[in-house]
Amino acid sequence: MTKKRARRDSAKKKEDILKAVLQLFLKKGYNATSTNDICTAAKLAKPTLYYYFGSKRNLLFTLHYEHVTKYLRPYLEEAANIQDPEQRLLFMIRNYTKMICAHPELRFLIHETLGFKDKYFAQVKKEWKSHYLLLRNTIADLQKAGRITTDVKPSWTALSLIGMITWTTFWFDFSRKEKINEIAESAVTLASHALNLQIDSGRGHLAERASATSEKLG
Repeated sequence: MTKKRARRDSAKKKEDILKAVLQLFLKKGYNATSTNDICTAAKLAKPTLYYYFGSKRNLLFTLHYEHVTKYLRPYLEEAANIQDPEQRLLFMIRNYTKMICAHPELRFLIHETLGFKDKYFAQVKKEWKSHYLLLRNTIADLQKAGRITTDVKPSWTALSLIGMITWTTFWFDFSRKEKINEIAESAVTLASHALNLQIDSGRGHLAERASATSEKLG
């Protein structure tokens, strides 16, 4: 077997394990899932599991980091490239809502990870913190420009918006994906009214066009 094929087979094996484990975690929860459960679901022996991931904890980290790489980073990169803070704010609210609603596993990954303190999860939290910082700075920029209310702190406002949208995962019916766009627009409306943002129709259309790649989040 060539090295290239061996690497390809190894990557495929890891992918298959992660898929099986994610479904198991979603069904039973992280703490209630044993390594025996994982081995049974993924159809592998414990030595194989440890060879690829080392521990159940590292499995969870790998799953979360994969989602950060696949969904969070592209969303943040596109948001950061939007120069106008109003367009950026609308884009972030709209597309974070879409991302959260399109991927029910994010509820599990975000909330399950909050209590971990080790260096691996610090890396994941740093990625999510960059989301908060970009939103906070966007709100601050709009306040400086006199385009939204100055009666609220940018930091608290950013955290409140992220919390509101993330909480959607606890009440949204994930089988009704046709409602995602409607919920995203509701989030935009709520945030705009709360911040007293008068959305310029031209900017709004630009923001919608800027979110074209957000379809990848689904």
